Amino acid sequence: MLPCIPPLLIAAMMVPVPPPKALAPVEVARALFADHFRHGMGFTKASVERKAKWLTPDFLAQLNTELARPNNPDEVPNINGDPFTDSQEYPKKFVVGKGEIRGGATRIPVIFSGNGRRRTVALKMRNTAEGWRVDDLVYEDGRTLRGLLGK
Repeated sequence: MLPCIPPLLIAAMMVPVPPPKALAPVEVARALFADHFRHGMGFTKASVERKAKWLTPDFLAQLNTELARPNNPDEVPNINGDPFTDSQEYPKKFVVGKGEIRGGATRIPVIFSGNGRRRTVALKMRNTAEGWRVDDLVYEDGRTLRGLLGK
């Protein structure tokens, strides 16, 4: 014999489940760098494609334009090393700091350490229709990744 399910319960089961809560900026930063450390830190098309879901479309397009640029073997490339950790010797670990949200933007500091060096890269983030996304990287000396691209 089948159990009798009350009509109210049936109606409640038919209500659509809301989408998962959007990730906070700190969670986006953690997810991006967990993936970055897990899959290698080279500045490659595959690496950037894996990060696409955490980047603004404009920033992603600028990174892809840089990667599509032909390399001249007689010149130093615009991007030399890993631009996401600002290093040529990959760090061993990272810690994501807290940022202050102002309107639809924030900066999240990420501290990298290992190989006898410690440095901070700040993620400039914007709140988009898809959630918080990285729009640029700011290095300790004030340079930005966007500023290095396309030179």
